[in-house]
Order: sequence, then structure tokens, then C-alpha cells
Amino acid sequence: MNKPTKGPWDERLKCHVVSLAYDFRSQTGQVYLLDGDCCDMTGCVALFQGIEPKVTAIDTYSGDKADTVYRKEGKEWNAFVSKA
Repeated sequence: MNKPTKGPWDERLKCHVVSLAYDFRSQTGQVYLLDGDCCDMTGCVALFQGIEPKVTAIDTYSGDKADTVYRKEGKEWNAFVSKA
């Protein structure tokens, strides 16, 4: 059975995207994915760096649930499971 899609496939993220947002003041991004999807970290960071090179954090959501948090620490990006 094919997985239903409510958002377009994004080759950078390797998943279906419902929406995304970026806050220039806090330098943080949010990406909302189809329920059950997760995204590629490298592609996600590159996507938001294309919006704003100074991005420092990205929160991902799978459906309505917080999923992964990407944080820039020094020059490296790290992934954490969301505690929300």
C-alpha cells in the first residue's frame, strides 16, 4: 500500500514536507513533516543555511509531534531527540 502524502517530496530532506518556517531574530528554523516521516540532517541544515547562513537551531516535527532538534555547537551540528 502506498503511503499517503499531504506535502510534496523534498529531495534535500528525503521526506514529505508539510511546511517550514524561519525566525530571523532567534536564528531558528522549524520544519513540519508528514506524520511518521523524519528528515535527513545534512539536507535539513543545508536547506536552512540557504535561507540564512547564521541559522543556529532547527526543530523538526513529525505530524504534530516534536521529533528531532538540530543544534549548532561551535562549528558542528548535532542531533538530539526532542524532549517536547
